[in-house]
Amino acid sequence: MTKALSTSSSRPQQLLTRILEEPELVSIVQSLEAPVLSKLIDHIGLEDSGELVALATTEQLKQIFDEDLWKSQKPGKDATFDAERFGLWLQVMMEAGVEFAAQKLTELDEDLVTLALCKHVLVINIDQLAERMSGNSRSDDDDLTDKALESCLYEEFAEYQVIAKDHQSWDAILAVLIELDKNSHDFMTRMLDRCCYASTEYIEDNGGLYNVLSSEDMLEADVAAEREDRREQEGYVAPSSATSFLNLARVTPTEQLAASQARDHITQSYFRAVEAPRRAGPKKDAQALPRGAPGQSAQSEKVVLFLQQLREAEVLEEPRQNPLLAAGEQQVVRAEPLSKHAIAALRERNLTAYLERLKELSYLANVLMSGCSFGGRVFRPLEAADAAVAVCNLGLERFLQEDAGAAVSEMTVEQAAELLERQDLVKLFQVGWSILHQDVLLFTARSLQDLLTRMASGLRDAQKVKELTRMAATLKADINAGKPWQSRGRLDGLGLILDRSTLLSLKALLSEYPFLPRAIADGAVDTKKREARFIFTAKHIQAVQDYLKGLGKDPASPSRGRPAAPAPAKESPPPEKDGRRR
Repeated sequence: MTKALSTSSSRPQQLLTRILEEPELVSIVQSLEAPVLSKLIDHIGLEDSGELVALATTEQLKQIFDEDLWKSQKPGKDATFDAERFGLWLQVMMEAGVEFAAQKLTELDEDLVTLALCKHVLVINIDQLAERMSGNSRSDDDDLTDKALESCLYEEFAEYQVIAKDHQSWDAILAVLIELDKNSHDFMTRMLDRCCYASTEYIEDNGGLYNVLSSEDMLEADVAAEREDRREQEGYVAPSSATSFLNLARVTPTEQLAASQARDHITQSYFRAVEAPRRAGPKKDAQALPRGAPGQSAQSEKVVLFLQQLREAEVLEEPRQNPLLAAGEQQVVRAEPLSKHAIAALRERNLTAYLERLKELSYLANVLMSGCSFGGRVFRPLEAADAAVAVCNLGLERFLQEDAGAAVSEMTVEQAAELLERQDLVKLFQVGWSILHQDVLLFTARSLQDLLTRMASGLRDAQKVKELTRMAATLKADINAGKPWQSRGRLDGLGLILDRSTLLSLKALLSEYPFLPRAIADGAVDTKKREARFIFTAKHIQAVQDYLKGLGKDPASPSRGRPAAPAPAKESPPPEKDGRRR
């Protein structure tokens, strides 16, 4: 590689120009892992990445589509297929020629391609529709269908009429269908037949009164399930599974979680899926060079150099040292979770157990990213790992106190590491999650409910009393449903009664994953760094409860009807260690 992708080349168009000048671009692009290629395409912009997409292998595209074509509205919600995004991908592939685009579609999963087509077009059997609409019992619905068909873009393929649902991607879809009809007729016929089945129900239900077709839903569910199976083997956790795992730990009594000898079925299923490909052996890649083949070393060096240059161009992040490894190489600072240092110490003590704990920690971090929100947004990978360690530390304290009977301040890294040799992180997390839910989240919600009730009883304004009473009742309903964080978004309505600091504190503690607000962290965290305000010791929980018990009892408290401060800004999670805001 003769030209460096310098920082000055980090502008997408300049970066793309430099990449396309690389003489061995084809081999380098096809050697990239799919997530790396996906990040490169995102950095440049999909619309401008036609040349890179044309070089990608089908296997790379399959993995990229698993991530890029499925969107989740929020943590814990299953991802749904993004038909508009697929239409854009199809148009970009068309830049390499309609033959290329059609060939790629035949190589992709047929269910996925059929689902995408169903999202963009209706397919009807012309003969069957004509026979039904020519009868004596013609209905008003038939007239409506007739008028709708007259105003649509369509094309006929043998007995099928393909009708555009929208015009945006129609030209690309039509061109690809024509190409498939010429060179992959059987493939296209199978797709049109399946789409026709879904479209028949659409027409019978009055041409679009239902937002989602039942047969189309079934197809999307099948494709989504296959996608989740693939991603589970790569270490991802499905949102539904992550949510179930977290909810199970919330509703199960802490003592029962601690005493359980068996893993829950969700965790068992996850590790079984992850281990299955390893037991089956490595995949054979037809495009890969045999190990030790001439040219393999040189190719690997060029890929490594290319990746480094992508980091310099800020497409990829610089690799960071494993925080657990770093923790083991420095003097123990008790402002960090004991569990973090115990895991690091376990590396020297029992390497097999250490590697198992890392796998478990990766699983737990993925659970948080997939099934839990943090300050109203999705967890980022590094903070999810830190958050998982913090929850595990709450469980670790609980087990150490039972085993050794020692105070938290007297617990040593050696004691903790010895415990981790025989106790997996999943159970520690479940116990810690139960403690966090009961002693922080529910405690906060009930304290707030009590505060609202007391505030309402001390006010003379009937309208404010009514609003506070209604908010307290809604909060109580959320508590009974086991989801008190659902009331977090309603706290802004208290901006005229509570001051800014109090509101921000309540928002932090009433998050689905509660964290220490600044008002408490300043006195409860023994460190000058404020980046991570995770709750990981009994001391933090005690500080939270003391703060909540004091709300409304101070004569100068803002809950006594003092003039309100301006409406609060939204409480945001603390910044990451690299200085960027979360």
